[in-house]
Parts: sequence; C-alpha cells; structure tokens
Amino acid sequence: MIAFRVLIKVLLFPLSILLTIFVAVSKFVIERCAVLLNIFSGIMFLAALAGYAQYLFGWPIGNAGNTSTLQLAIFGTAFAFMLSPYGLPLLAMCLINMLDGLNCAIKSI
Repeated sequence: MIAFRVLIKVLLFPLSILLTIFVAVSKFVIERCAVLLNIFSGIMFLAALAGYAQYLFGWPIGNAGNTSTLQLAIFGTAFAFMLSPYGLPLLAMCLINMLDGLNCAIKSI
C-alpha cells in the first residue's frame, strides 16, 4: 500500500510543479490586470453616467428621451461592472483558487 502511494506521488509530482508555477504566475498577472480593468471600469461608468444625463436631461445635445441612449447607458453600466473588481477579476481569482485547491489536494496525497 505504501509503495502504491509513493508511486502515485512520483507520477503526480510534475503536475504539482506545473500547477504551482501556473497558479503563481496567474495570480500575479490577474492582480496587475485588475488595476488596468479598474481604471477602464471607472471610465466606462463615467461614460454611462453621461448617457443617463443625455437620456434624462438632453444634455449636452438637447435630445432627451432617446431610447437608444438609455440602452447604451445600461450596457455601459453592465460592462463597467464586469470590468470592476467584482466582475471578471473576481471570477478569474475564484478559478485560480480552485486550481490551487486541486494542487493542495495533489500535494496531500
């Protein structure tokens, strides 16, 4: 039984090393990209606020009540949420943490 366990550890060792490197690099990249996505999210949200102002008050052009402006503003708000730290970066970190849990399970064999 112990020989079987040692054999499995030897076979899974390269996978464990690859997962460790992949998780470390992925966490680094996601944290750096999250900063850029946060900046883009802020810009997109300000553009969506301008769309809401255009729909409600007709500012700055003077064409209030245009439905396509409202649809574009709603899309901009949803897109800004997806780029925010609670959107795609959080989803990516959850997936990477699941891979890290798999790596810990492999190491605990």
